[in-house]
Amino acid sequence: FEEVHPLSPKGEIFAAFLIVGGLGTAVYTFTRLGQLVLEGELMAILGRRRMQAELQRLRDHFIVCGFGRIGHTVAEGLAREGVPFCVIENDPSAEEELRALRYPYLIADATDEAVLQTAGIHRARGVLALLSSDADNLFLTITAKELNPRVMVIARALDEKAEVRMKRVGADQVIAPYRIAGQRILQAAVKPTLLEFLELATHREYLPLSMEEVRVETGAPLAGVSLAGGEIRQRYGVIVIAIKRATGEMVFNPDPGEVIYPGDTLVALGREEDLKRLEAACRSGGG
Repeated sequence: FEEVHPLSPKGEIFAAFLIVGGLGTAVYTFTRLGQLVLEGELMAILGRRRMQAELQRLRDHFIVCGFGRIGHTVAEGLAREGVPFCVIENDPSAEEELRALRYPYLIADATDEAVLQTAGIHRARGVLALLSSDADNLFLTITAKELNPRVMVIARALDEKAEVRMKRVGADQVIAPYRIAGQRILQAAVKPTLLEFLELATHREYLPLSMEEVRVETGAPLAGVSLAGGEIRQRYGVIVIAIKRATGEMVFNPDPGEVIYPGDTLVALGREEDLKRLEAACRSGGG
């Protein structure tokens, strides 16, 4: 190829610089684009490996299945309480928020056996089935119990029939959000003071007052003694509202002579520091 007319020496110099500059710009542009693509893929690979390693380190944790409005609130509470957990969400648009919150997560189908195994269901304390449909939560409950019969499953149900079915297939607890909301509205209407007390007792951000459950271990200082004999109110400054026996029996407003046995769970109300001292007295070797 030739120019349409012969170039002057100055024109030849200009054309030479134009060719070199154009080629250099093109090479740099394509190199930079390739670098960005490779870096993005590399960061994605490293991020997935880091997340897999974090999931493998989880022990005695909760698997929050579904990161909708309820799942978001539950995950926030678990993080605030320092309870280990991971989130499984099927919607890729939630990944950015999960990454920003630094929650361990998987963008996948929570009803898939392989996904639950990756989330460590064999090491988990519980599975929280908070998916958008009752059918999915029902199938998730079945799958979770098949993979780990000992894992606790707490499921959300919108329909009464689904609630019965979930309990039938092994769900330990089934929560009906609309029913709970209706009860709270009724309490706000006819028993506002009671509702206010419950809010204060169950939300730590309002007052340094909390309601906790404390399990009594074998060999603990309070194991085998009565509420009066252990001087729980005088020594620890807490109120024992109920005792759940190891058999599942619930004793509400227990008498001072009620004996605390190993395996029992005390439902107590008090300040956080007092509840921690009670927890220490309910542990084996505690004081």
